[in-house]
Amino acid sequence: MSRQIADGYQAPTLLELEARVRGLETQVARLTELVKTLSGQSRESR
Repeated sequence: MSRQIADGYQAPTLLELEARVRGLETQVARLTELVKTLSGQSRESR
C-alpha cells in the first residue's frame, strides 16, 4: 500500500512552491494586520 502511494507521488515544481510561499506570505500579512487591529481595540476598551 505505501509503495502505491509513493509511486504516485510527484514533488511540487519550483513554480508551485513559489506560489505556495506567496500565498503563505499573504496570509501572514493579513493575520498580522488583524492582530494589530485587535490589539488596538483591546487597548481602547481598557
